[in-house]
Amino acid sequence: MTSCLHAAAGCLLSIVPTSSIVLATSGYTPCPPLMELPCDGSASGGSSGPGTLCSCGTGQWIRTEPTARLEPPQPIAEDRKLHESLVSWNSSTRATAQPEMAMASVSVRGRSNFWAAGSFARSSSANYVSSRRELWSGGFPACPRLLSLAATGGATLHISASAAARRGCSAFASSATAGMCSSLGAANASLDGLTIAGSVGFNESTDDFEIVGNFGPLVDVFTESLEGSLSASASWSTEGQGSHSGSASVTVRPDRLYCAFTNRPYVARATGLAVAGGAGSVDQNGSVSWSSMAFINLSVQ
Repeated sequence: MTSCLHAAAGCLLSIVPTSSIVLATSGYTPCPPLMELPCDGSASGGSSGPGTLCSCGTGQWIRTEPTARLEPPQPIAEDRKLHESLVSWNSSTRATAQPEMAMASVSVRGRSNFWAAGSFARSSSANYVSSRRELWSGGFPACPRLLSLAATGGATLHISASAAARRGCSAFASSATAGMCSSLGAANASLDGLTIAGSVGFNESTDDFEIVGNFGPLVDVFTESLEGSLSASASWSTEGQGSHSGSASVTVRPDRLYCAFTNRPYVARATGLAVAGGAGSVDQNGSVSWSSMAFINLSVQ
């Protein structure tokens, strides 16, 4: 990369990756409309190689960041107590969205009193859509600059469910994330939909707990742009234990990069969605609880 910068020193008075005024020079071949000298030293996008000097127009690179779309626009933190007949429920709901991060969580506890039966469901979600761009303003051809972009971030999920050994007691929890970030070259990553879910319920006919969902051991996850682990899906019956939890975590692979001495403009986009939810039922003076959390923060830096 150093050799590329030295070769271009005769035609550029200033080279920085952010917006700055770059003056043109004369006496050299004009820079190609799309000049790209990757950081590995190879050249593409035109006839200019590392040893070729070129002249560019007078102008500057301008970076803009439109206002991100966030839902919810302000963080939500809600704690509620609900009494339905002789059944009591306590719930805690959280949701927050920032230009490059979304998080949602739900936590619920329920109890049957005087042998009453009841059910309850709660969910939470958050999402973001953001972008930025860098465009040349001035005379063409645009002046090359050193540009380095990297896809970063990842996602984390967690669920837990617990039920008492009483007829009619069961709990279900789920969490999910989806998103993407994109820019030039390999500076992109996508999460098509990462979901974990599980339920715990007492089976009065067998006096066992029925467990179904992502409560198994951690297994590796690999995609083109992400790597991580998640709790395997499984189902089984057990005695005397009605509480289980599962998780998932992925991060962007370290090779999702773009680096070049280039006059290409770029747009960096990022979206993310986090959803958490669950439901439960109680009876026979029993109790249940469940919680779920989803977090995502994909972006291009």
